[in-house]
Amino acid sequence: MATSGRYTYRATRDEIIQEALELIGVYDPGETLDPGDITSCTRTLRLMLQNFRADDIGLWANKEAILFPQKNSYSYNLGPTGDHCSISAVRTELASAAASGATSITVDATTGMADNFDQDGICTAVTPAASGAMTMNGALVTNSIAYMPSQRKVLIYSSGNDSGVTFTVTGKDANGVSVSETITGPNATIVYSSETYFTVTAVSISGAGIGSIEVGCVGDNVGVELDGGTVHWTYLAGALSTTVSLVTALTGSAAVDNHIYVYDKEIERPDEIIEARRRNADAKDVPLILMSRDKYERLANKTDTGTINSVYYDRQTNLGVLKTWPACADVQEYIPMTVRYPLEDVVSSTDEFDMPQEWLLPLAWNLAALIAPKYGKELSQTFLIRAESMKQICKDYDRENASITIVMQ
Repeated sequence: MATSGRYTYRATRDEIIQEALELIGVYDPGETLDPGDITSCTRTLRLMLQNFRADDIGLWANKEAILFPQKNSYSYNLGPTGDHCSISAVRTELASAAASGATSITVDATTGMADNFDQDGICTAVTPAASGAMTMNGALVTNSIAYMPSQRKVLIYSSGNDSGVTFTVTGKDANGVSVSETITGPNATIVYSSETYFTVTAVSISGAGIGSIEVGCVGDNVGVELDGGTVHWTYLAGALSTTVSLVTALTGSAAVDNHIYVYDKEIERPDEIIEARRRNADAKDVPLILMSRDKYERLANKTDTGTINSVYYDRQTNLGVLKTWPACADVQEYIPMTVRYPLEDVVSSTDEFDMPQEWLLPLAWNLAALIAPKYGKELSQTFLIRAESMKQICKDYDRENASITIVMQ
C-alpha cells in the first residue's frame, strides 16, 4: 500500500471560512467566496479564537517564560511593553570584568541568542538632497511599514556630520499606541531614539543630508549584573559576538562571572501563570507558591526584601501584573514559569492557525455555528451538539497525563 509519508496538513484562514460556509449551505463546494463574506466571517473567526482563550483550551499553548527581577522590586508588568520577561531568554556570564562607563562587554558564549541588530533595516544608505520623507526600503519593511523584531529603539547612522539636521520617527508600540519623536542627527556615528517602537511608519529629515545615512534597529535586550547588586538593562549595539557593544554605558562595575541575560522580545500578556519556580545561581529550581489575590493583599509588608517564595498574578487588559513576595534581594536568582500563552491572531488569507491539526475540524464546525444566524440559517440541534462535541473531544485530548490526589479533610 502506497502512503504519502506526510503528516503536515494545515488549513489557512480562508479554507476554514470556506468549509464553514459550505457546511451551512451558503456556498456550494468549490464556489469562490465573496470578499464581503470573507471580511464578515474573518471578524467572527477572530472573535471566536479570543473566546476560546477563556475556555482553558490548549496544553500546546503552555510555554516556558523567564522573568528577571530587579533588586528591591516586587511588581512587574508582563506583556510586549512591560518588564523583562521573555520565552526566549538566555543566560551567560562575563568573561572579563567591565568598568563603570563601559560600552562593550565580553561574554562566555552566545549560544541560543538571536542576532537581530540591523543597521539599515528601515532605510538603506542614502544621502537625502532635501528635507522630507525618507524612503523606507530596508529588510524590515513590508508594505511601507517597518516591523521591528520586538519593541526596541531605532538607530540612525551617518558616515558624515549630520548633527545639523533632525530626524522625525513615527510609529506605534506593541499595544498599537502611536509614538513619535525628533532626534538630532549623528556626526559620523550612531544615535538612538529615546522611545521604543514595535512598528515604524515614517522617517523624515529636516534638511539635506551630508553623509550616507542609514536607519535601522538595535539588537536584543541585554541585562548586565552589576557589582552593586542591580541589573543594567540596555540593548546590543552591534552584530552578535562574544564581545558585544551596548547602547547605553554601564552605570557600575561588573566583575568576571557576573550574570548576563539576553532575550529578543518581551512576552505576550499571559492568560494564566500555571506554575513558577525560583532558579538560583547554580541553576537549581525551587517551586514558588501561587497566591490568590486575598492572600497577597493580606501581606503586612509587601516591600520586604528577601528570597522570593511566592507570586501573585493579576491578569489585566494589555499588561498582566506579577507580584513577588518578598521583593527581590538577589538578581542572580530569576523566575522561570509555565504560562498559558494567548493564541496568535489570523489576519491574512493565507495565515495558518496557532493550533494543532486536530483542531481544524472543530474550528470549521464551531465557526459555522456562529455565522449561521448572519445568513438566516437555522441549524439543527444535532449540528450544534456535534460542533460542541468536536471542541470538547479536542479539549480532552489536550489534557496532560497526571495523577490526581484527593485529601480527606
